[in-house]
Amino acid sequence: MTSPVPEISPALHKWTEKVAGDHTDIIDRIYKTLSTIKPYADLDAPTRLDIRHSIGLSLRLWLDTLLSGSPPTEDALEAFRDFGRRRVYQGVPLESLLRAFRLGSRDLWCHYIELDRKNENLRDELLFKVSPYLMEFFDTLAQVIAQIYLEEQYKHARWRESLRYELHSIIFNFPEDAEKFSRTATALNLDAKTPRVALAFDLDSINSESPTFKSEIDQVVAAAARRLKLSVNEIFDIWFRGQLVMWIPARVGDLMGTSVHQLAAQIARITDTFAHINAIGIGLPGEGAPGWAMSADEASKALRFGRGRDDKDRVRLYSDIAVEESVRGTDRALSYLVSLVEQLAGEPDLLETLRTYFDQLQRRKVTASVLGIHPNTLNHRLERIESILGAQLDESGWIARLDVALKLCNSQK
Repeated sequence: MTSPVPEISPALHKWTEKVAGDHTDIIDRIYKTLSTIKPYADLDAPTRLDIRHSIGLSLRLWLDTLLSGSPPTEDALEAFRDFGRRRVYQGVPLESLLRAFRLGSRDLWCHYIELDRKNENLRDELLFKVSPYLMEFFDTLAQVIAQIYLEEQYKHARWRESLRYELHSIIFNFPEDAEKFSRTATALNLDAKTPRVALAFDLDSINSESPTFKSEIDQVVAAAARRLKLSVNEIFDIWFRGQLVMWIPARVGDLMGTSVHQLAAQIARITDTFAHINAIGIGLPGEGAPGWAMSADEASKALRFGRGRDDKDRVRLYSDIAVEESVRGTDRALSYLVSLVEQLAGEPDLLETLRTYFDQLQRRKVTASVLGIHPNTLNHRLERIESILGAQLDESGWIARLDVALKLCNSQK
């Protein structure tokens, strides 16, 4: 406080002592005002009780200052600062907290106006001595609580960032440590038991060394949250190997395939919102650290090898290449399927014909039209393919094998 505490008259001193003994009415008045504004109106019962206690402490600091003629002690202010620290974790924005101080001091002054109406002898004292100091007093308290709020917010952000890196490390380096994964996820208010789907974003023109990098990433995360009707806090995201990876909670009760395709439909429009999103890969739902890690790996593979349903589709599902990826993990099966394509490599027309044939869902008339050849020429080429491979192109087994073989060879180019 820069101004000295005003020396109040015996009459005002007596009234102040009375109010100090019971200031429930003023607390009720201020609390009622705060309960009508956001976010105070939506706080849970324990937090609302804590708000009420903080109003009482602020009033006691004011009344004790007037009665003693001395500003609040450091011990008294430290108890007051604790309320500011707690507001960070209770989800009260600083702007709302400072507004509460303005409204509270206004209501307190309204209480003094009522005293003025009852006792005209106190009018000048209240107007010229108490009023200026009251405004300075609560402005100072607001500055004190704003400073401690920002300090605690910074500590909290550093702590959360540390936890995020720890969870990241557990997922990719120590997925077997289920207890630590659960503890760290819970500390970040993430449900460790809920299966999650990983999204891998290929972002263009985003420099991880840029000072605006974090804000650009936050914009993409916020857009995903809006599209999926989630809060930002429900999404865990990291920058990993040049990609933005997000884990989205899977909806309980959905079948795996249904959940992923619904997610793809919801997320697709984000690519239109942000021009720097080249593509989004979507993994399969996974539970626990191993499941999260596997889903992230699948999302990255979907980015590299996935295909949209047309050239403009930038959302790629791992489920669309799951069979191919299973084959990649088996050397003998992979070699066999690749060899089928290699046997046709000497006759490029045959490879083009086979690819087009599968792209057109084995419809011969349409395939011939797309290739610009006579139907008899198409039939001759398909018979040639069957002869070279010993295949039957009307059998589902051969159709599946050759379709996967072509896709594997395309992805290796």
